[in-house]
Amino acid sequence: MTETRVVRQLEAPALPSLRPADHAAVAAIERALLEARRTGDDQAPFAIIAGALAEFGVVIPLRSRPSALLVERGRDDWLRRLRSGGRSESALRAYRTAIDDLLSWAARSGRGEELFEERAIVDHLDDYRQRLSPAAATYHRRFLILRRFMRWLSSREGVPDPFVDLEAPRKPRHEGEWLTPAEFRRMLEAAGKPLRRHNGIVERDRLVLLALVTTGLRRSELINLDWRDLALDDLQPSLLVRHGKGDKPRRQPLAPQLADELRQLQRQMLPPGADPVFRGLAGGRLQPKVLAAIIKRAAERGGLEKRVTAHTLRHTAATWLRQETGDTRLVAEYLGHADLSTVSRYTHVAERELLHEATAALGRLASTDATEVHEQRAA
Repeated sequence: MTETRVVRQLEAPALPSLRPADHAAVAAIERALLEARRTGDDQAPFAIIAGALAEFGVVIPLRSRPSALLVERGRDDWLRRLRSGGRSESALRAYRTAIDDLLSWAARSGRGEELFEERAIVDHLDDYRQRLSPAAATYHRRFLILRRFMRWLSSREGVPDPFVDLEAPRKPRHEGEWLTPAEFRRMLEAAGKPLRRHNGIVERDRLVLLALVTTGLRRSELINLDWRDLALDDLQPSLLVRHGKGDKPRRQPLAPQLADELRQLQRQMLPPGADPVFRGLAGGRLQPKVLAAIIKRAAERGGLEKRVTAHTLRHTAATWLRQETGDTRLVAEYLGHADLSTVSRYTHVAERELLHEATAALGRLASTDATEVHEQRAA
């Protein structure tokens, strides 16, 4: 073997050179990435490239992308976005539950590759209804949760949106349970006669019920109320909800009777400041389970056959307020609703100054029986 032949064998094979069209394609992809970043697009690079290729008429088969893995990875990113946006823990749990249920169904049915196809979403929702028989409102919420998540994920990953042609079910319209003034008075009287006498339990339980039915606060809003949020010495006493639904603060008036009882309780406190208004027996902030037990106990001992929750008392406040004013918009403002359609079932528009008058009316309804209320209205 000659020296020349040995040298040729040791030489590495020549690399193929890019064609002019190849250079043009790389430049086009680079321009697409630069434009995306310039406009604030935070998608993964290959998602942007996939979108650019689609514009050039290049179709990437969906089955080359394991959709279940995309959904699982997207779930964690989506929950982080919601948490950073201040969404409540209950909202985070609802999204996680809905997405995990979709992934579980995909694993059971062997359809993890089809989650960005409409028929798979329809089959999953049908399975959800057959397995759990959810209420119409629960099913409506599940549909909206999955649609919002999948639309966001589809846009980020550059894949088809399986909800694009699916119509949401109609939002259910129903009358919620509420209490008459006489029924609430029975609860209030029952709370004043507990089976066990713990120091301060009567005052706390009565105040909890009175606060819920005259303010219409949500359960979490009542629990998170601090003394610093109350303006009890103002000419028109009020409270501040620092983190309402959608993390929106609002200030609303206090019924005179409630304000008086809160002042009495406040006098017993050392400089209250940021301390919670409503506490457990150990002195810490009132817990949801304890709040639920207070309401349930008062309803049962008051002889009510209705199932009463914090939301029942909120709905009661809304119903009484609508009955007193005939003004749905005022009800919406008082309850902190962002969407007026939410309160249309309380069934019409008043001015801001009517809020304090309406609040005083709630206080009267909460502390008198139905006969006296009728006589007051007649007078």
